[in-house]
Amino acid sequence: MPKPKLRKAPIGGLGQAVAVAALAAATLMPGLVAARADDGLVRVMTQNMDEGTDFVELSAATTPAQFVAAVTTTYNNILATNPAERAAAMAREIVKQRPDLVALQEASVLRTGTGGPATTVKSDLLQSLLDALAGLGQHYAVVAIVPGLDAQAPSTLGFDVRLTTQDAILARTDADDLVLSNLQIQHFGINLTGHSPVGPITITRGWAAIDAKRHGRSFRFMTTHLDAVFPPVQLAQAAELVLTAGATTLPVILAGDLNSTADSSLDPSFPTYQAVIHAGFTDAWQAKRAPDPGFTCCQAPDVHNATSLLNHRIDLILLRGAFGIADVSLIGNRPADRTPSGLWPSDHAGVVATLRLPRTSDQDD
Repeated sequence: MPKPKLRKAPIGGLGQAVAVAALAAATLMPGLVAARADDGLVRVMTQNMDEGTDFVELSAATTPAQFVAAVTTTYNNILATNPAERAAAMAREIVKQRPDLVALQEASVLRTGTGGPATTVKSDLLQSLLDALAGLGQHYAVVAIVPGLDAQAPSTLGFDVRLTTQDAILARTDADDLVLSNLQIQHFGINLTGHSPVGPITITRGWAAIDAKRHGRSFRFMTTHLDAVFPPVQLAQAAELVLTAGATTLPVILAGDLNSTADSSLDPSFPTYQAVIHAGFTDAWQAKRAPDPGFTCCQAPDVHNATSLLNHRIDLILLRGAFGIADVSLIGNRPADRTPSGLWPSDHAGVVATLRLPRTSDQDD
């Protein structure tokens, strides 16, 4: 059979344009009175949405035919996790928690098509989440999208399958006196490239950062999803993150899936966590909840396991600056959080923190 080709769709420009437009809409909406009276507080959340596959079959393929078959398996596995139903469950968690800013990872889109770039949407985690939030009367806007891998390949089903991975930041548009500015989105200079029967595949990752101000207290909110496979690449990305997104005198909130096991110094990924801590960041969970392990990863790939399998903590809220930590908790980790068909909302638990903002030099008197 002919050797299948892996096509990579353009990334970057459109996602950033959408983010800038959404940012303008979010910051121009008049604020309503927030549920929390203390104007020194901000509530933030991070959630890996779980795109529905660990790419195990694709990684194991050694011939073009095996790769095409693996594309079919991956496609079916993603749909079997019922992304829209899981996104609705995550929306319900957001309704309960009412975070002002939300960091999302693996907010991916699955498409099919033939004869060109696939455009028929089969699942869109980010759009499903926004639709569910709107249906629940919640006011959130996308203020940043970090484009990741955007790849298309043939399947055995008579059509191509395209998966677009992306991370995002949402902002509550009716949050009291929350003003956003200085959106930054950047890919890492070092990314993992793997070999496959259809050629090299680069897993592009990056970060988004946005400056925020609430009642004169300024801070930077940023998110990332670091490499999950090769610790040296992950460590290099973390170092770059600190030097780029972290290059500010503002207090910083870093919320994301660092893929670095914070609960075990024996894990090969632990040096990444340690490097960020040594760069001046405080682990909100460790500071507030230790010795509670706070495991966030990972449920079974099909997210249908009856008993939780969470046994590591890789989803983190890290702080640099004189933040107070009023509270930090996990979401989506209890059996009661599962969907009507028995699925966990994600293979990751989310993390939510209520933080007291440091006073900054530009604070209004």
